[in-house]
Amino acid sequence: MSSNTHAVQGSDPRHPLGIKNGAATFLLGLAGLMMANLAPLIITALEELGLSSLDAGGVLTWGLLASAVVGLGSSRLAAGVHRRMLALAGLAVGTVGFGFAAFASNQSLAVTAFIIGGAGVGAAISTSGAAIAALRNPNRVSAMNGIINRVLVMIVLAIIPIMGISQINVFGALAVLSLLGFAVASWLPDAPEHAEPVDVTQSLKIAEPRRITWAGIAILIVFPLWGTSEDAIWTMAGVLGDSVGLSPTALGTALSAAAGGGLITMLIALIGGKKIGRAVPLALALAVGGVLKIWVGYTDDPTTLAWLIILINTVYAFAFALFIATAAGLDARGRWSAPMSGAYLVGSSFAPLIGAWLIETVGIQTFALMMGIVSFVVIIPTVVIARVSVGAERALEREHAAATHAAAAATNAATAGAHHA
Repeated sequence: MSSNTHAVQGSDPRHPLGIKNGAATFLLGLAGLMMANLAPLIITALEELGLSSLDAGGVLTWGLLASAVVGLGSSRLAAGVHRRMLALAGLAVGTVGFGFAAFASNQSLAVTAFIIGGAGVGAAISTSGAAIAALRNPNRVSAMNGIINRVLVMIVLAIIPIMGISQINVFGALAVLSLLGFAVASWLPDAPEHAEPVDVTQSLKIAEPRRITWAGIAILIVFPLWGTSEDAIWTMAGVLGDSVGLSPTALGTALSAAAGGGLITMLIALIGGKKIGRAVPLALALAVGGVLKIWVGYTDDPTTLAWLIILINTVYAFAFALFIATAAGLDARGRWSAPMSGAYLVGSSFAPLIGAWLIETVGIQTFALMMGIVSFVVIIPTVVIARVSVGAERALEREHAAATHAAAAATNAATAGAHHA
């Protein structure tokens, strides 16, 4: 290994990504967000219990909100020394809750157990988010997390319908994922040493502790706001398709291709890592996404709409990964990345209701225009936050390098003194 490589690694106090800490971080992230990914199947399973479509949607919303509230409420604990204990406790509750929901014959018991399970995996949301910040190169780690998450979700979504969309299979899958997360939770990386915000040089004044705090608060507002606009378009895809005559088969093909497109852009973020930065690619992604979302409301061609759905989700996946990386870059303890997914789920829980209400109230064109405008509104604050994030990361590396150099100098001086004596 060259001296330059040593220098780069020596300047970064975060942990290198390994098999164990990566497996724990990514599996917990998967367990925490799988409810949202399995939403259509969960609604079908709840309907099998005798609930109406409306009631099933309400139960799913409560389950997602339970996850979001626990994820947000436990974020400070997830950024501290009790990260592993929090993950173990939450995933134990998730395993038991979803397990009961899978086998309960009583409707009320199954629904209650499902919501309790959702609350339990909220701890996986915060601890996996905090863990991303503890690993080197947040851009690359966040992208890898997204890629693994999407691949495994695609596998689960393919297997469950083959086995049968039933109460046992759907809730059982959630219980198994929670149990797998529980099994590897002890491998979660701790917050690295020297991870406290520090006073930095004038050249990195943009990343002073107070600015980092304000940037962290801002991203917890901007991210779910943007995410709600994206999810509103996604969840209303069927309604949008019906309005232009897009067949259910073609819509399904478009949704599947959209997942593949997201993998491609996350792969770009993975390969690019720190080199691509955060501010410029996020600004471009938000601008392009905004244009595409507005276009959705002004096309009457089914083929064009199908392509727009694919492109919107492709750009969304790239921006999502960089948003998480931006939060992780602000603080290596995970103070801001821990609550990110929880904050996102709050908006995501209400996206279907917001989308349906807007389409019914103001029409598809105005709905699409409003969702697109959201992307443009958040560009400036996102760019500012991203610049602070990069500055904070550099400041942390510089502080760690200085501390490492001072420790090495002291060791050398002591060794020289001993030899002289």
